[in-house]
Amino acid sequence: MGIIQTLFGHILKNNMKTIVLTGATSGIGLEVAKELLKQGHRVISSARNMHKAENIKSELIKSTKNDAIEFFKTDFADFESVTHFANQISEKYDAIDILINNAGTWEVTFKETVNGIETNLQVNHLSPMLLTLKLIPFLQKPKNARIINTSSGAHRRDILNFDNLEFRQGQYNGVATYSQSKLLNILFSLELSERLKQTNITVNTVHPGYVQTSLFDKMGARDWSGIPSAGFGAQSTLYAALSPDMEGVSGKYIFINNDDNNLSNLAQDKSIAKRAWDSSMAYIKNYI
Repeated sequence: MGIIQTLFGHILKNNMKTIVLTGATSGIGLEVAKELLKQGHRVISSARNMHKAENIKSELIKSTKNDAIEFFKTDFADFESVTHFANQISEKYDAIDILINNAGTWEVTFKETVNGIETNLQVNHLSPMLLTLKLIPFLQKPKNARIINTSSGAHRRDILNFDNLEFRQGQYNGVATYSQSKLLNILFSLELSERLKQTNITVNTVHPGYVQTSLFDKMGARDWSGIPSAGFGAQSTLYAALSPDMEGVSGKYIFINNDDNNLSNLAQDKSIAKRAWDSSMAYIKNYI
């Protein structure tokens, strides 16, 4: 019995849910998708490379005996593409039970997206925020719905420069921009949970831990000795998405199956969360 089954066992055996999971072609996202399908849920995901996605889809159907998985071509470095992804979902599905914002990147050198925005900021924060806001009407339809945003312990560097969010001034630092995007994920969850407080939707953030994924590929060779697999990193997401313990619970930062107390003070500042929301909306307002 694997790590996930050992931890959760019967907890994951729920009625079929429709789940939007971004970035399910590799790493943590792939492990999450695999377990969701095993438990009988429907998975809708994004992919930049549709050839790879179709191969992954075939493998997942074969290994899980569940064919309720669909990929849509999406590039989170392009707001139009994210909007198209949301529109395709809305045209095909009446309601969404769970949204898991998992897709992300870690650029170590400065790169602009199609929209002319620093890549880590857009792919890790702005595009997931845009997707979430586009899908909220469909998350409002079930009795209970959940939004899970994926962050990282890197947020504790407390890097947030509202006057230089894209790090265009001064020397570019990929670690700093990634860390800032992960802090913004938590601040987005904090503000969104406040805005949805009186609704059927809960919003939580997960910390997958330091695990073996392709996220670190652009940093050169890495010694993975003793470092857990992506399957270990999937535990936090699965718990937040499916555990009955999380029913009606919002505004939490989860690691595995517990509150993570290593949340920085800045990440809990509601006034900063509101300012981060406003700054982010300036980027995406024309696409909502």
